[in-house]
Amino acid sequence: MPAGFVTALCLTMVVPTLSLIILASETVRTFDDESAGHPPAGFSFRVTRDASPATWLVQRDGANGFLAHVGEPSARARFSLAILDDTAAGAEWVSVRARMAGPRGTLGVLWRVQDAENYYLAKLDLSRQDIGLYRVVRGNRVRIEGEDDLELDPNAWHTLKVVQDGDSIRVYIGGIRVLRARDRTFGTSGAAGVWCTGDAVAHFDDVKIGRENDEGPRRRR
Repeated sequence: MPAGFVTALCLTMVVPTLSLIILASETVRTFDDESAGHPPAGFSFRVTRDASPATWLVQRDGANGFLAHVGEPSARARFSLAILDDTAAGAEWVSVRARMAGPRGTLGVLWRVQDAENYYLAKLDLSRQDIGLYRVVRGNRVRIEGEDDLELDPNAWHTLKVVQDGDSIRVYIGGIRVLRARDRTFGTSGAAGVWCTGDAVAHFDDVKIGRENDEGPRRRR
């Protein structure tokens, strides 16, 4: 079993070198029990638009561990993906806590990942206060929907969540729905993970994947 997971049915399991929680219909990936300064187990790391490898490491803030992408200013044009190896088949939603820890770059969450060139992406740009929903096909990114007046703290942790039921896609920030759209490019199968531009210094924690449908409140205009 990969490091840093929990699965629940009102159950918490502690596995050496791995934090996995399973709660009935969801799987939670944390990084609290992993060694800092090394890539976490259970992820595949990919880079597009550049042959250079990306730097993904576990870092710590006290007792809390998290996944950090250490970007480089010269790598702005490339995209870095951290894809969970064991994504539940037929997952209906994925969420992650994330924050920007540097002055540049953007971050996001991936789902229905076929490979490093084909997936859905919810991309958050805190410098522009913009979130966009994209499909990426053969490496070409197409914006499906977006919102550009978020008013979020650029230095804080934010929970980004995507729910997909059939072709209906909903995107949430902090439990508030900010985007809704329809797209049927990818089917029900595929992996999930996190994404950022190559120049981003970004932190990710509490990666959750589940099958339970979830609507939640909608952002007021």
